[in-house]
Amino acid sequence: MPDDAAVRDGAAVPDDAAAGRGSLTIADRALTAITRQVAQEVPGVASQEHAGTVERTLGRGFPRVFWRRAGDHASVGVEIALLWPASAAHVTTAVQDAVARELERQAGQQVGRVDVRVRDVVRPAAARPVARVR
Repeated sequence: MPDDAAVRDGAAVPDDAAAGRGSLTIADRALTAITRQVAQEVPGVASQEHAGTVERTLGRGFPRVFWRRAGDHASVGVEIALLWPASAAHVTTAVQDAVARELERQAGQQVGRVDVRVRDVVRPAAARPVARVR
């Protein structure tokens, strides 16, 4: 049986039959959601809870995602807030790797480039000073 054939009901069927079934289109919104979730799971990336109330309400929290797509190829920009004292070099590299890997795995998106920018550095909630009233 040729390598480019599948078996259906015991007979070899060429792969071009699979091409006739249709196509899959994944919206930018879905890819953005995947990218944001993956970036937030990287240790050292601040979660939405670290954004202020106004930023969260207006949807200006981190991570922010920007796209350039052509078919199934993409370039992605991700802006993150970094948790102090995480290494920016290690965290941004981990975000690049995780985003490219998961977009390929979950959406079949070929990511040629992932640019990660650190836009803010925040303290973990436990390390923030407590305001005192006098």
